[in-house]
Amino acid sequence: MAFIEIDKAEKLNAWNMNDLHSHPHFEIYYLAKGERMFFLDNSLYRIKAPTLVVIPPYAMHKTEGGPFTKYNVNVAENYLNAFEKEILGKMSLNITSPTAKQDEEMQALLELMATPYKEPKYRGTVIQTLFSYYILKLSELKKASFENVSLENDRVPTVVLKIIDYLNKNYNQKITLDLLSKLFFTSKPAILYNFKKYTNRSPIDFLLDIRVNRAKELIGSNLEINQIADRCGFSSANYFGLIFKKRVGVSPANYRKHKRE
Repeated sequence: MAFIEIDKAEKLNAWNMNDLHSHPHFEIYYLAKGERMFFLDNSLYRIKAPTLVVIPPYAMHKTEGGPFTKYNVNVAENYLNAFEKEILGKMSLNITSPTAKQDEEMQALLELMATPYKEPKYRGTVIQTLFSYYILKLSELKKASFENVSLENDRVPTVVLKIIDYLNKNYNQKITLDLLSKLFFTSKPAILYNFKKYTNRSPIDFLLDIRVNRAKELIGSNLEINQIADRCGFSSANYFGLIFKKRVGVSPANYRKHKRE
């Protein structure tokens, strides 16, 4: 389903997202004011405004920190034209910083996009035009300087980062807490404690999220549901269906139907 959503959020106090999450669309995150800790894919960054992050489909992410103002543009891949898709693809998982002049222009554009247009029947056309210009301006940005972003992986225990990387690369294999304990020479209680502290879930729950995200990608293909279940590491199509519906809210078959509409 082709769609675009733009919203602005302002928080006067500290605010943390509870869980790492992902979605099947692009998210363009623009931090206009404040400073945030940003968990993206398998790394933790500290970012300061003004900073922009392009989050590709199915990438795990989470933010936390003090007061801030930010804009979000959520856009489905099938809403994008070839140029827009290429730019967002190149910028995915990168963090970029505008100059003061670019920041002023970016925020003005985002404010226009987030404000309901006075003629509702033309809003879609106006948003599409503004968004195309916004993507053009994004293509002129450079990667963030060290003044605006720093890698903070040392704040997360190394074992957590290593296990996240392992789960992302081996999600289709049989993985248990016992196996992780043996592979990373760490006790099961220590793994559970640190995963809960930094991701708000157990490593097995994290693994299931990865598998469901990969399944969402494959559902758009011509593979049978049982083939998708097998490729994503689920023990059976029935178990896959139960987990998928619990996390997504609909069955794999209904999700496929909705995605193809």
